[in-house]
Amino acid sequence: MAATKTILVIDEEAELREALKGWLSADGWTILEADNGEKGLQLARKHHPKAVICDLLMPRCNGYRFCRAVHEDADLKDDVKIIISSSRGYAGDRLNAIQSGADEYLVKPFAQDELANILTRLLEPEKSTFIKLWERLTTSAEPPPQSAAEAKKAEESAPSGKPEGVKLNGDGHARVRFWGVRGSTPTPGPNTVHFGGNTSCVEVRADGELIILDAGSGLRPLGLSLAREFGQEPIDLTLLITHTHWDHIQGFPFFLPAYNPRNKIKIRGFEGSTESLADIFEQQMRTPYFPITMQQMPSMPAVEEIQDLKFNIGAVEVVAAFMNHPGICVG
Repeated sequence: MAATKTILVIDEEAELREALKGWLSADGWTILEADNGEKGLQLARKHHPKAVICDLLMPRCNGYRFCRAVHEDADLKDDVKIIISSSRGYAGDRLNAIQSGADEYLVKPFAQDELANILTRLLEPEKSTFIKLWERLTTSAEPPPQSAAEAKKAEESAPSGKPEGVKLNGDGHARVRFWGVRGSTPTPGPNTVHFGGNTSCVEVRADGELIILDAGSGLRPLGLSLAREFGQEPIDLTLLITHTHWDHIQGFPFFLPAYNPRNKIKIRGFEGSTESLADIFEQQMRTPYFPITMQQMPSMPAVEEIQDLKFNIGAVEVVAAFMNHPGICVG
């Protein structure tokens, strides 16, 4: 069993872990540390810490999943206090974290006394003033504005968007086509004819791979185009989902290639904040929302949850990064 004041710090940023170790050791804590959620969960089950400070967005096991795993463990759920930390202060993220089992949501960067006060309130409530849960959930914290120097540095270090050495298809050129660029809801019509009124969908062809980024309403015209192009030939494609807000998945039930048994469709993305990627896709096609279920699609689409931020689709190397957007969202 753990010492009286054992705390587990889970964060992939080594500098932050070192800073927290300095703060916490000065306050008498014994510190355990892990750089991802899977290792952190193993340490929690082995050492039974009094508290956990866990980053929200990590590869392999994010903060939501960590909270759920702890609360499904009979030996841990009643004894461990979980503080989810994130650079994002969205009310939706806070609510999802609390609903997943977190006891507190702490927005980075935070001060030493702020963390100390939270630990006192969670572990020694008689020494602190009770704060209403709703006030914590509805208090938004916007990230601090960048200084001119910080903004210039970020701009200079940002990738140019021009891939080097990429060999694509027969002619050796990259092909990227935007089929949907809108957010929230489709808005076709004369006012959006130049940029397009469909929601998010981007076609990428690289090294013999057909990759589609997001399944917004733009996926429907893309599907019609692919059906005409391939004719009787089978289509092998990968659908990468940045996040599962409806404007990024609403086109999938209307994706014509999914209704051809010759085609092979792989759907890949990170799990949602409260549900699996497969459940989210299946729900929008359940009765009474849609007449055909996902299991009835002749192509039998395969859903795979991504665990790492670097992976391959054939010869194409994919590098993902968590985005500043409510919920689990990657670019």
